[in-house]
Amino acid sequence: MSPRKPAIPLQELARIGPYFAIGSTRAGSTRAGSAGWQRASSLAADAAELGQAIDQVAVRIGTSHRWIAASIFYQGWAARLTSVYAGSAALCGAVPDLEADHVWYRLLQPGPPGLVAAPLEALSPDAGWRRLHEGHLGPLAAAIRRQVRIGEHLLRGNVGAALAGALSALAQALRLPLETVISQRWAQPAAVAGAGRWVPTPDGPRYARRTCCGYMQLEN
Repeated sequence: MSPRKPAIPLQELARIGPYFAIGSTRAGSTRAGSAGWQRASSLAADAAELGQAIDQVAVRIGTSHRWIAASIFYQGWAARLTSVYAGSAALCGAVPDLEADHVWYRLLQPGPPGLVAAPLEALSPDAGWRRLHEGHLGPLAAAIRRQVRIGEHLLRGNVGAALAGALSALAQALRLPLETVISQRWAQPAAVAGAGRWVPTPDGPRYARRTCCGYMQLEN
């Protein structure tokens, strides 16, 4: 008999904060366009949908530089997904399958996008990160780069910074030393190892990324 997989603690995740929340539903029960829900894989597959999402960010932050809007959009998306990943790994040692074909999203104003996993399958952190990186964030980054002139390393840096932000928020919410959280194996995926590093400071570790997301270059 195979060991029973741990359940993803949806209510506990939601209590950490809105970026950590994710819903669940049976595969196929959430239909594209129903109450605003869309399959996340359509962002990478549909150039018009992705372009609209980027343009909406440009309007919101008030920039004419589309690469900055694309960068901010991608970092926000990565923040949403890496928060669910990190929160689940910390709470139960397993993470949901966040491959784009298994995730549905709905844009909310204000606040981060709503997410639903269909089906909600628990994976090991290693397997979960591979699905997230190779089956969601990686293809989305490639789709963005087909529309916008933006560096691959910059987008990888956005993922590293997003995960670092999730780890910091998680440590604060769970009242754990940040050093303890960032030392976990699942908190150090190889895919973003070169994107930045944790620097010791008198106030505790601080994440220093190696690329700029572009936010500091916004027009006044």
